[in-house]
Amino acid sequence: MSEPGPYGYQQQYPKQNWQQPQPTNVLAVLALVFAFLFAPLGIVFGHIARSQIKRTGEQGDGLALAGLILGYIFTAIGILFFIAWIAFWGLFATAVTEAADDARSNTYTYTTAQSYAATTAPRTTTVPQTTTVPRVTTTVSGPLPTVTGTDRQGFISNGPRCNASNPAVAVAITTGSRIVVCETGVGRYYYKGERLSDGATIEIDDPIRTREGFAARNDDVTYQLSPSGLLVLDGGSELGSEPAVEVWLN
Repeated sequence: MSEPGPYGYQQQYPKQNWQQPQPTNVLAVLALVFAFLFAPLGIVFGHIARSQIKRTGEQGDGLALAGLILGYIFTAIGILFFIAWIAFWGLFATAVTEAADDARSNTYTYTTAQSYAATTAPRTTTVPQTTTVPRVTTTVSGPLPTVTGTDRQGFISNGPRCNASNPAVAVAITTGSRIVVCETGVGRYYYKGERLSDGATIEIDDPIRTREGFAARNDDVTYQLSPSGLLVLDGGSELGSEPAVEVWLN
């Protein structure tokens, strides 16, 4: 309150201008929060918040700047991690593919008569001899095959052999292959073959007994084993045949 001065007028006091504090920008707070939750969104909020703060004079520029810096850092880390993740799975897929290719390269099948002729060994009446470490003979019971170098589970040193406890029901040496058919149960068999020219192998589940021997089907190709040898068919077309050198059928 003013009081009368000595000359009869009231003394005036200067007005006080009280300035209200500015609120904190909401997006600045969100920029800092989302820098940890989802960094790209924190970057967006940070840029918008700084633009609004310059226009309105609100508080929170430091929060917005911190959100921007952390957002860019975490985004860069996320991108590097994603690239490393893609590279890891790319290398893993490549390794799996190469392993599968290696496995396929050590198996054989025939699709045309030309491919059969290109991969079979020359037809002779002698069996190629190779030197390997002898296998331990089996104790599986059953008839003993009469084919040279075999026991009740197949070939002892070189060639296909039945799995443990599975007896052989057919063993053959042809001019191009060594073959064994194994029994896993009553009426259940599997076929194993090894090509003499390069040692490539094939295994086919569930061959069937025929009047003359066994027939094993691998996709469209059928391998027919009989006392006369191995006949390879594609549907009704003959891809090739391998005369028998020694054949035993139980």
